[in-house]
Amino acid sequence: MLVEIANEADNRSYEQPLIQAPRVHELVELAQSITVEGRRLPVSVSFNGGSIPPARVVAAADFLLLHGNGVREPGRIAAMVEETRAVRGYRGVPILFNEDDHFDFEQPMNHCVAAVGQYASWGYFDYRMAGEGFNEGYQSVPVNWGISSARKRGFFSLLKEMTGA
Repeated sequence: MLVEIANEADNRSYEQPLIQAPRVHELVELAQSITVEGRRLPVSVSFNGGSIPPARVVAAADFLLLHGNGVREPGRIAAMVEETRAVRGYRGVPILFNEDDHFDFEQPMNHCVAAVGQYASWGYFDYRMAGEGFNEGYQSVPVNWGISSARKRGFFSLLKEMTGA
């Protein structure tokens, strides 16, 4: 289990200063201080698509969450990983794309391939878009958990190709 303190802490809708980007690292550290039977959960926070986490978050978080939303080119996904690793305080923690609304799985270079090529994870963020039906989207309720759309089939075909399964 992983804890994400805030989704997109640099989003202007947050009114509480502790959740906003300049201070959210304090909440990461607070959550890290909570233990049960000597164990604690790994903690992080995410930022808007295309953003690089600030140094205080990079220094504090147990893993780093990036969003690819709004990023048009797969090369920028790879660059985001490189830029994150170059932030002062980076200590080799995992980098995870946990939100990216780009697919293009049939293309030789896409956001998933770019992230994995930089040894970062890429989470399949598949929401039902306007005009789509029940068979589309894993993040939209109600969910059809089957591989029931061209987009879902594209993702799992790419995954099969990448893993050699």
